[in-house]
Amino acid sequence: MSPAPTRAETARRLAALGLVGAGTAAATAVAAAVGLLGSGPRGARRAAAASVVAGVQRMGPTAGKAGQLVGSRPDMIGPVWAGALGVLHDRARPMTERHRASALAAARAEIPGLAGVEVTRELLGAGTVGCVYLGRAGGERLAVKLRRPGVERVMAADLRLLRAAAALAVRRDRAGGRPLADLVDFVSGVVMAQTDYLAEAENHRRLAEGLARLPGVEVPALYPDLCGRNALVTRYVPGLGEPMPRTAQAVAARRALRAVRRMVFEDGFVHCDLHPGNLYVHGNGGVVLLDAGYAVRVSESTRAHLDRFFRAIALGDGRTCGEIVFDTALEPDERRRSAFVAAMESHVREHTGPGRVFTMAEFGNGIFALQTRFGVHSRAEFVFPLSALMIAEGTLRALMPSVEIQNGF
Repeated sequence: MSPAPTRAETARRLAALGLVGAGTAAATAVAAAVGLLGSGPRGARRAAAASVVAGVQRMGPTAGKAGQLVGSRPDMIGPVWAGALGVLHDRARPMTERHRASALAAARAEIPGLAGVEVTRELLGAGTVGCVYLGRAGGERLAVKLRRPGVERVMAADLRLLRAAAALAVRRDRAGGRPLADLVDFVSGVVMAQTDYLAEAENHRRLAEGLARLPGVEVPALYPDLCGRNALVTRYVPGLGEPMPRTAQAVAARRALRAVRRMVFEDGFVHCDLHPGNLYVHGNGGVVLLDAGYAVRVSESTRAHLDRFFRAIALGDGRTCGEIVFDTALEPDERRRSAFVAAMESHVREHTGPGRVFTMAEFGNGIFALQTRFGVHSRAEFVFPLSALMIAEGTLRALMPSVEIQNGF
């Protein structure tokens, strides 16, 4: 683990972000104006979105990760922005040849076994933290993920800035700022772990172990002896992303839903990044889950709360839902319990029952609105899986629009 960034490094990073942000704002204004003249309002939106995404990539890995998460919520930002941000899932800017060579040299210096692996220049995917290349060894094809040079220190400086902003919010408004600080602290730990591919390898192992008995669901085999902090190597799975019949997509959506339910509600393992770049379908409905770097194992008590919460949703039991949310909150005011629980009962009633179409996005957004209204803010360990499920739902609904997260309880 690299030493924490110095104040000078953090200050330089803040200045760099400010310059890129200002440049992006100016470029976006010009792009939107040109788009408006050429293609009207829709053209302006497309041009603005493309400009913003380019700026996000210039800002670096932390901004790119935020863009990935926002881009996974078309219900919030609309299809134009979601489509533009979608490039961040697995089609971000690839490493330059110089950076690729540096990343490969660092990986081989750390992992002796990589000397026997031919790492080609064929790019399989480009994310915010690393890039994946086709590799070959002993007649087998491999997927070799290399960490971008310097990404750890850049993200550490970014997260230090985020924590400082959260601390300022707490000083100005403890009641409103503390939930933000709790969330920033939790997310920072999860995000920073993405820069360590040894940690990701352990997450990958847990994910594969938990889903091993589910038919039609694959987590590519890991090569532990070829993994380190700078590289992660798995079996290459061909045919991902190819067109498939709607019937096969529906089969895949049901299988993926079972996998999500197994991970979160039975194993307490939350894959926080199930966007289309990490959940692939192929063949006659097979599902492949990738990239377990952005994942977290929640405590047993939180896993049990989540399981009870979604069982209560399936039963239309809003009172139990309200009690669980209140009991997992940060220092809730007990005097607000009854009013909050009553509001949750009404909210659950509006979104469940015969003839109702349950969407995690609408339901979750409503919960967050109620929490703000009553000052009842869940601990990050409880609310983070809910956000992850919203992302997963969006990915699954692209395969089968009728899929519902709470199905099967």
